[in-house]
Amino acid sequence: MMNPVFILSACAISPQLSFDVDKFLNPIITTDDGKLFAAEPDYRQFINPVAIRRMSRQLKMGIACGMRALQLADVSMPDSIITGTGLGSMTDMEHFLKDMITLEEEALNPTFFIQSTYNSVNGWLALQTKSTGYNQTYVHRGFSIELSLLDAQMFLNETPTSKIALVGSFDELTNDYFVVKSKCDYWKESVPNSLKLLSCNHTDGTIAGEGAAFFALTNKPKPLSCALLGLKLLNLPSSYDFTQEIQEFLSQHGVDLKDIDVAILGKNGDARFEYLYDPVVAAFDVETNVLAFKHLTGEYPTASGFALWIAVQLRHWNQIPEPLILKSGTRPKRNILVINHYILHTASLMLLHQQ
Repeated sequence: MMNPVFILSACAISPQLSFDVDKFLNPIITTDDGKLFAAEPDYRQFINPVAIRRMSRQLKMGIACGMRALQLADVSMPDSIITGTGLGSMTDMEHFLKDMITLEEEALNPTFFIQSTYNSVNGWLALQTKSTGYNQTYVHRGFSIELSLLDAQMFLNETPTSKIALVGSFDELTNDYFVVKSKCDYWKESVPNSLKLLSCNHTDGTIAGEGAAFFALTNKPKPLSCALLGLKLLNLPSSYDFTQEIQEFLSQHGVDLKDIDVAILGKNGDARFEYLYDPVVAAFDVETNVLAFKHLTGEYPTASGFALWIAVQLRHWNQIPEPLILKSGTRPKRNILVINHYILHTASLMLLHQQ
């Protein structure tokens, strides 16, 4: 079993006001059309204004979020940059494919193709920080951010000297992507207001979202850092004993379900996945704080990055925002368990401890 790693800073761009604000998820942004788009910040302090004009929203979100995470950790150049994305740059890919058809594969502008590659964000971050160290992008659907964190944990465990890894995730939503995935029964046919999503768990489907989240990780504990003790990835057949897997994962780290102070769940209002969460919630202590987040972000492959951002933010704020709470408890916010699933029958567990 690997040693813990420590989160020095966290930054998120999401459909909520989560980027450099003085309030924790207040006010809440909602939608009635089944699509939650990111609330984008002013990118000019992080990206050259000339370059901004040629960038997709995903590139801008990823670069700004990564640079801000480094600023918050007071780090100018990370030793590694490791990211995960389930979709890559959908805007640039769609633009290039449409140009291929319109121009009959002649005289194509290569910019959109170049910037649609999955590792574009990593490349830009490396250029801006002058980082020449380990640089990796994971593209693995609902496991992309988790594999990035696992790789960072291995990287930081390899050396006794202090190292910094910049780890992040990014995915964007486009109207064409929404239409395509609606044919796969990803989204609800009767769309509720996003705040009412979790109470509409008697029908199939969810709502769509997007976002970016970045974290500065180190292998040496520091004051006020949040320890990532471990994570686990699961492929879920329908008869899976999910609660038993969680118990086994926690026991490896000397923790029981009854010891969890805060649980952050990836419930998304889809009736097909309610069976995962109900037995787990019942097994928690009555004073455990149980939270949910996808009615605030929508569903996308790396949504668990936002859940991890919430876990880190809990150390800064005395009060948990009301819209997050499924069940309120009185326990201190020390042992935090993130439980997420993605539509394609994948699930992940992340265990954190506030220093």
